[in-house]
Amino acid sequence: MKMLVLEKPREYNSIDYDGLWKKLIQELFEEFVMFFATDLYEDIDFLKEPEFLQQELFQELIQEKKGKQVADQIVKVFLKNGDEKWILIHIEVQGGRDQDFSRRMFRYYYRIFDKYERDIVAIALLTDESKHFRPNVYQRSSHGTVLTYRYNIYKFIDHSEDELLQSRNPFAIAVLAGKYANEAKNDVEKRYRFKHKLIRLVLQKNNIPQQEQRVYISTLVYFIDYLLQLPQELSQKLRNEIILSKEVSQMWHLDRKNLPPTLSEWEKIFREEGQEQVAIELLRDGHPIEFVAKYVKIPIEKIEKLKESL
Repeated sequence: MKMLVLEKPREYNSIDYDGLWKKLIQELFEEFVMFFATDLYEDIDFLKEPEFLQQELFQELIQEKKGKQVADQIVKVFLKNGDEKWILIHIEVQGGRDQDFSRRMFRYYYRIFDKYERDIVAIALLTDESKHFRPNVYQRSSHGTVLTYRYNIYKFIDHSEDELLQSRNPFAIAVLAGKYANEAKNDVEKRYRFKHKLIRLVLQKNNIPQQEQRVYISTLVYFIDYLLQLPQELSQKLRNEIILSKEVSQMWHLDRKNLPPTLSEWEKIFREEGQEQVAIELLRDGHPIEFVAKYVKIPIEKIEKLKESL
């Protein structure tokens, strides 16, 4: 699993749903397939790097999404039997009941097949709040000629908060963030509460293998921060509450050279104000004095005094 270097400035712009979801899928692609396509996951040889196909190849598809909040990703993977498989991932963000949806999904399929002669595994993620809008098939018929195209859909609304919280897969947090973004799109206070909760959830994850924590934490915190944007005063409030939380030591796993806007002050806070708090939390968790001193870069004599004061 590799980290991507992000070039996005540390300030909010309008939400780039396409870029956010693409980044998330690229950095956590194996987890994405495991979460949304379990059967396919079992067949893929992940020892061979997936290839995220250049978007320049699909300008015709991209033109179709003008004016829509969607994200498209096409990925080439290799199966354990040596076969090549293409995966089309289509995410419809905060969409309504688009009666043309199934036809668009079919057009994606036949254009790829016509130009590249590749069958695809199509997965559509629907973040809308309609219980009845489930466009998973496209059909046409004329005097005995019948066409049926069926594809996979995942409706965020079908999955409860409890179900997602119980999942060990980090993509469950991303789905929960998508649900929260819908629910709080017109309520900044609710968005603050959701954002605070999600970041705490990410930092509390103790079932993630140690070697993967840096990628998971950095990727998910970045995604959450840009998806659930807050005004400056609430962002400052969030920073203050997180820095004083018991999960503060987990923030050392973040890629602090590439923090999203809400957290871009944390490097300075850690350096100037937060190191002692981090040290205290590590000591409370039972870490040795020598380890804490090296971890937070505070003289060992000061760490000893901190421990005595606990």
